[in-house]
Amino acid sequence: MRARLPWIAALLLACGPAADDAWVARVDGSEVNLAELQQAVEPQLAGVPEAERDEIWAAQLERLVVTRLILNRAQQLGIEVTDTELDGRIQLVHGTDFEAPDPGYRKQVLEQMTLERAAYLDLAEAARTPDHAVVEHFESNRDRYRQPARIQIRQVVVEDREKADKLLAAIDAGEEFASVARANSLAPEAKDGGLLPPFGVGEMPEAFDPAFELEPGELSPVVESAFGFHIFVLVGRTPARDVELGEVREEIVVELQRDRLEGLRREWLRDLRRKAKIEVNERLLETVR
Repeated sequence: MRARLPWIAALLLACGPAADDAWVARVDGSEVNLAELQQAVEPQLAGVPEAERDEIWAAQLERLVVTRLILNRAQQLGIEVTDTELDGRIQLVHGTDFEAPDPGYRKQVLEQMTLERAAYLDLAEAARTPDHAVVEHFESNRDRYRQPARIQIRQVVVEDREKADKLLAAIDAGEEFASVARANSLAPEAKDGGLLPPFGVGEMPEAFDPAFELEPGELSPVVESAFGFHIFVLVGRTPARDVELGEVREEIVVELQRDRLEGLRREWLRDLRRKAKIEVNERLLETVR
């Protein structure tokens, strides 16, 4: 026996041929048609055992019904996404030269933006994070926000040890490290005199660990790694420190709002479903699954 969809609010038995525009579900009169469902299901059916196919049909129909619920709510809220806003989102994700290979891609992005805005308008006020919650979170997680010690180095990277030994001797004899890096290093930061951005313990490959033992201005011995042979010089060191709440407040607010929104969104969807009239064309589904 086929598993019944657990969320069915009402059952409508349909007769007649399974045309692409035949509806498989209605959400307050707004239809999900057979073509939409087939388009969602077909890419997932390849190689799937027969016993698991019903689950795919049910999951995709559930997703489409949820989407229709939220789109209906967006219409009630008067949400509209302009072409300029849509183009801006696509360019933000893919760059200005992107051309969508699928003509339906713009519709997908438009739909996603509409869904996001509906949830935001309904939930933003409830998800607002009170200041006391930010303070409590910070006080309970001070170690997490503590800024670790960091160093900044220059490096020269070459292919063979003999060359690395010669360059180390030249730098030790007085040649400027940055000039040697520009002229010889294979690494991309050679143009900057071998200067790397600051980093902490564990943020770089293991070969960089000896740099943490250096004093400012001190040269390392030649260090071998999978990338070649390195010479380091320590430029500076920033000690570990405790940050102030003001430095991470925005980060904490975003994190707390994201967590709270997730819970609110689940309840919001349950509420939308309780208030909606959902009909499923079960007989049609039996003919196409």
